[in-house]
Amino acid sequence: MTVWHVVLRVAPAVGLGIGLMAAPLAAQEAEAYLRGLLLTRGSDTPVQGAHVELINPSDVVLDEVLSDQRGAFTLPMPAPGVYRLQVTRIGYQSWTSDTLHIASAGESRELRLEVPVQPIPLPELTVSERNTCPTTPEERRRAFELYQSVYPALASSSPSADLGNLLVRMVRPIIVGKYDYWRRGGGRRFRQDTTTVIVSASLNLLSAPPAHLAAYGYAEVIQDTLTTFYAPTGEALVSPEFLSTHCLRPVTGADHAGLGLGFDPRPGRVPVDVKGVLWIDPITGGPEKVEFQYTSLRPFLRLHLLPALKADVLSRTSDEIRAGTRFRAIELDESEYGGVLYFERIPGGQWLIREWSLTSPTLFRRAVTEPRRKTVWPLAAPLTTGGLVLAVVAR
Repeated sequence: MTVWHVVLRVAPAVGLGIGLMAAPLAAQEAEAYLRGLLLTRGSDTPVQGAHVELINPSDVVLDEVLSDQRGAFTLPMPAPGVYRLQVTRIGYQSWTSDTLHIASAGESRELRLEVPVQPIPLPELTVSERNTCPTTPEERRRAFELYQSVYPALASSSPSADLGNLLVRMVRPIIVGKYDYWRRGGGRRFRQDTTTVIVSASLNLLSAPPAHLAAYGYAEVIQDTLTTFYAPTGEALVSPEFLSTHCLRPVTGADHAGLGLGFDPRPGRVPVDVKGVLWIDPITGGPEKVEFQYTSLRPFLRLHLLPALKADVLSRTSDEIRAGTRFRAIELDESEYGGVLYFERIPGGQWLIREWSLTSPTLFRRAVTEPRRKTVWPLAAPLTTGGLVLAVVAR
């Protein structure tokens, strides 16, 4: 399939570096405006629904507006100074203009911005389909259009981005007491512990390298019965490994105004994986949040946690009852386990995961003991971890 990469450029104008077309429109206007027109280069087709932001040298957004059906937009004229315009639209790469000098706040100005569309090869986005996804060619085409539109923002949220350090408030469950780990009633209990730390933005708090996720899945045992579960971060979502192990589909949410890019593990995936939706803001074209659920949890729990639970039960059971001990299937509702990641753009145009919450399973047990017999029900129970980025901290 052809993948389109869009570059926004300002139409040249004599003597004005960013397309400032006209002299002051009305020197005596009661209120001055910064007006503009977005057109597709070569065809003069209006670019409607684009998100136009006026930003200062510190990348602070001072005002914003959407272009109308004619591609026109109007912003209040800022105070004299130096500014730039940033334009974002689904299907287009975000673009920031050269410096715009405002000499007088009392004079309106007009801009003309021409938007050329140019196809370029993006090998990482053109992973060949092997006809294993239960989607139609049209659904795949629409999904890849959404994927391409949000790709730059997701890539900029990678831990490899130079963001310095982050001040993060972390919430995690910790064990309270020295009781039986496997018993729910009266056994080992958990409480939520909150701590605030400074961590390097290059440290991936939520996931593992994409190649590791593709090979081993989104969960693994660290030590004994201690597990860690990963999330589909921006780094994972833009990787070739993610495309090779997941099917993409467009999603329209009845209760969500944004555009959705759905993802599901390809048929036949065995490790713990993720399915969900990446919601895209229809105004900015950037990622809003990822909502996901874990899949294939039962085989993981049965393979890695159930043996330790069984050994613990049998070690506490008398010889006369041990032979009559029976273990039922794990009670598990996979829809309870997954998470949500919220994205935010920061000054400089980069993105980060601002807030997250992950819910993963652990095993407890419920048992009934009768004369010469015991029945044990392994129960999956949720553990929740979360975090909130409070600030980007200078090195």
